[in-house]
Amino acid sequence: MGNGFAISALAGKRELMRLGGIDHDQPRVFLLSTTHGAENHALAAALETIHVYRERDVVGFLWKQGERLKEQINRSILENHLTGFFELLGRPCNLVFATYDQNRQASQAFRTLFMQELIQRGVVAPSFVVSYSHSDEDIARTAEAIFEAHRIYRQALDQGIEKFLKGRPVKPVNRRFS
Repeated sequence: MGNGFAISALAGKRELMRLGGIDHDQPRVFLLSTTHGAENHALAAALETIHVYRERDVVGFLWKQGERLKEQINRSILENHLTGFFELLGRPCNLVFATYDQNRQASQAFRTLFMQELIQRGVVAPSFVVSYSHSDEDIARTAEAIFEAHRIYRQALDQGIEKFLKGRPVKPVNRRFS
């Protein structure tokens, strides 16, 4: 809503939202907080974001760039023989990936390796979310980093991940014991 600025909105069905208003004599049902109430810059950011969305085809652009990236990633999966070992999921403008080991079991170690290789190439991507600022060159540069990371991923499948992984594998956020 505010393109990264701290702002939120409470929305719902009219008949429910009306209960939080002042145009009735029933008890008000919502408790709202204004944690950032005095910070007007977020309101300005939200207004400008709304303006940009009205003036430009932001959503169309996000889908177009996401489709371009998705196509490049799928090409990399094929060229690096990673079908069944690396899976792309989600909508083009918000892609997530799943990583699998030699036995095609979900693998945090291979996820860590893939992200390690992306970072070494200047890309930080726990997922692939495109933004309105991502140019064609940005997509191409990201796709190249992914291709190179996939090349190492393939080698790790063939030769053993131990030769390639630096440090310990990442752990899932939701786990029984931290």
